[in-house]
Parts: sequence; C-alpha cells; structure tokens
Amino acid sequence: MSVPESFHYIHLPCGEYTEISGAEFESVANPLSGIQTTLCAHCGEQDDVAEFCWEGWEETIADYYARLLAQVPERERERAGRPGMLQYLIMGGVGGFAAGVFVGLILGRLGPIAAIVGGLIAVLLLTSIGVLMGFLHFEKNVVAPVVKKYWNVDDVRLLVES
Repeated sequence: MSVPESFHYIHLPCGEYTEISGAEFESVANPLSGIQTTLCAHCGEQDDVAEFCWEGWEETIADYYARLLAQVPERERERAGRPGMLQYLIMGGVGGFAAGVFVGLILGRLGPIAAIVGGLIAVLLLTSIGVLMGFLHFEKNVVAPVVKKYWNVDDVRLLVES
C-alpha cells in the first residue's frame, strides 16, 4: 500500500473540504500528536478536531484519535505523545546548551570577547541542533515503534486509508 501524500477532511459546520498534505497531514493523521484543533481552508475557522471528519468517513477525527489511542496502553501513549516529545526536546536542548558553554570556555583562552561571542554563537547553534536531534531521535526510536506495534503501519498517513 502506498502512502498518501495528501487527504481531505470535512469541516462539519460548513460542510466543505480541506486538502491537507506534508507535515500537517502527518501531524493530523497521527493520534499521538496531541492535535486538538485544525483549520478549515474554506471558512477559515480553527476548530476542534471533533468538528472534522476524514473524507468518506462518518467518524470525527476526535473519535478516530480516541479509537486508535484506546489500543495503546496509557504509559506508551504518554511516552510517545507530547509529554515524551517534550522530554526529548529538553534533553537535546540541555545537551546542546552544555556543549555550547563548553565551547565558550575553551574560547576563553583566546580572550573574553572570543569567549562571549563564540560561546553565545555556540550555545545558540548547538542548542538548536540538540533540540532537532532530540526530536528526530524521538520520532524514530519512540513514536515509530509504537505506531508499528499497535497500528501495524510504518507511516501514520496509512491510518486514514484503512
């Protein structure tokens, strides 16, 4: 089965379709993402996911989330959901920050200006890289195994076609 690149959902109050693709599609399709609202491209309303359903479905996106999340033990939901992601982002950021401070200390041998400027640049750059690495690690090593184990798909976008 090929992974859909886009899909439509219907905003129930206005009855119109919105095409969703890319990272937004992946996020809304993933019950672990913690998405609570989404946007109707037709009327412009940011509404609760209980007010939307996937094209061809009678079940709302909120009910879709509830049905799929009921298959995942609570501990796994917390670990692979937003609370777990936040932990990985913080760990990556703290690691990057510490590495940046270390670089600043090493640059201190060149003088105080080099330490301050170089350290600041290193802290900003390495903290950003650390957060990104934390997120990538989280997606690959925490979320993906949960998705495979409980929903038997390699990509959450496949869930909207089943």
